[in-house]
Amino acid sequence: MRQPATMHEAKSMVKERFLDRRVEKLSKENDKLREAVGELRQDLDDAQDRSKETLAALTKTRRPGRMKWLVLAGGAYVLGAKAGRGRYEQLKGWARSLTPDNGNGTTTTELSTGPDLPSKA
Repeated sequence: MRQPATMHEAKSMVKERFLDRRVEKLSKENDKLREAVGELRQDLDDAQDRSKETLAALTKTRRPGRMKWLVLAGGAYVLGAKAGRGRYEQLKGWARSLTPDNGNGTTTTELSTGPDLPSKA
């Protein structure tokens, strides 16, 4: 290192060293902040991707609710006061016509209570 010739030159050298160190320190701090910003951007992108996936999953799960709504609406119609007993009997007959009859007045979905005994005539 060279020796300063005058006091003014010495002050300039000290000031220059101080400023060089300060610039170096600020440069290191800037690099750290840039790394932190990069990590935060990555975290934000990941969070946005998860949000999009969650939103997509939620919109897909709404479709099965339509069938439940139709069943509830049908039940409310049948049991409602406006349907009346006549309409109830009509719907009941229609539902029974869909089930197969086994010939003795019962449907195949009914269970027998015991063995069939031959009739004594």
